Amino acid sequence: MIKMQLHQIATLLSARLVGKDVRIKGVTTDSRQVQSGQLFVALSGDNFNGADFCQQAASSGTVAVLVDQPVDVSVPQIICADTQKALAALASAWLQQNQAKVIGITGSNGKTTVKNMLYSVLKRHSTVQATVGNFNNEIGLPLTVLELKPDTEYLILEMGAGQPGDIAYLCDIAPPDVALVNNISDAHVGRFGSLKAIAQTKGEIYRHLKTGGLAVVNADDDFNDSWSWPKTATCITFGNRSGVDYQLKKTVDGKFFVRLTNGGVIQLQLPVSGRHNVMNAAAVVAMADGMGVAADLIEYGLNHFKPEAGRVQQHKFKQGGVLIDDSYNANPASMQAALSVLSALPEPHIFICGDMLELGDAAEQAHRDLGHQAQTRGIHQVYAIGEWAEAVCAGFGEKNCQAFQSTDQLSAAVKNHLTGQESVLVKASRGLRLERVVDALLAETAA
Repeated sequence: MIKMQLHQIATLLSARLVGKDVRIKGVTTDSRQVQSGQLFVALSGDNFNGADFCQQAASSGTVAVLVDQPVDVSVPQIICADTQKALAALASAWLQQNQAKVIGITGSNGKTTVKNMLYSVLKRHSTVQATVGNFNNEIGLPLTVLELKPDTEYLILEMGAGQPGDIAYLCDIAPPDVALVNNISDAHVGRFGSLKAIAQTKGEIYRHLKTGGLAVVNADDDFNDSWSWPKTATCITFGNRSGVDYQLKKTVDGKFFVRLTNGGVIQLQLPVSGRHNVMNAAAVVAMADGMGVAADLIEYGLNHFKPEAGRVQQHKFKQGGVLIDDSYNANPASMQAALSVLSALPEPHIFICGDMLELGDAAEQAHRDLGHQAQTRGIHQVYAIGEWAEAVCAGFGEKNCQAFQSTDQLSAAVKNHLTGQESVLVKASRGLRLERVVDALLAETAA
């Protein structure tokens, strides 16, 4: 993590130091989670002013604060024009002082899974750090960079985008040596207005590649020919179609493998279900092989990675059924992928779904379509919750579909009918917090 004198930080930021010069060890933006020796960066938002929490941070052990106005606080302060821009600049400066190669991962779906898969591979090859949790935005990414250790060789950064310009902003902080747009779908389309706008925003990651960088491209994606990168960069492709550098293939007995450019193969025996996760693994094979990682380490790392909580996590019921916890997030494309996983499991099938957020004017039709997709896949029972629960039931058909506004009511209704022999899928956007339903169902029936 960053260790630096305050006068050095003030110089980097063209800011003013008030108080004695001390050495900071780490950075935080949350006064409730301060660790001794850290610099507290006082960010502000629509409903809060970080400057109001400086003394609380000082009482908890911070040794200095970074503010955009003088404050009454018992520790030294650096006063700058804009604390968010200063946080970004400090992260960029710290990255430049270290040797780590940056691997930038963006896309509409699968970013976190790809990140975790690649981390599992690279930690067997070298020293590596990666984005933790959802620290993939304009605040989380610089905080991740500031945790970088001097001996780390690879830094995997998940890059999220909620509006045009976000990826370019993140890449200005941490220009990638290796870049991937995993795929493009209508996640957050309400903020962007169109799929094309999403693709343009995500594609900025390629334009920001460093000299000699590596662009890893999903050849199956509809927008794969719309991106560009510096002339000094190398492009490699992966996907199902013939002619790609890393082709995903399936054996006659249903097992997947990726053929390498040298003719070798990586056998995929992943700890998660779904064709979409096989494609995630193909992306990792391309990145890792393109970086020179040995094939046996790639195969072992992929087949032993640990899925993140709430992302296609399987739990066994005592009675023999299974619950798939995919409650972390959702959009139309990821819902389709999850339904595909559910429909391949033993019957009967129960689908517990919540709203897909940030779809704008497309929301009602998207939820009707979701209900219809569940019906056509032969799902036996649907429990829907949220503003668009009725739209899901309208698409599915009112029979065997119930709409709720309370997670407690939904959980009680499911538990009343659950035998523990079913295959159950739980999925929604993060704001619905359907992990509470997962916890309620597993409390009494988990094996």
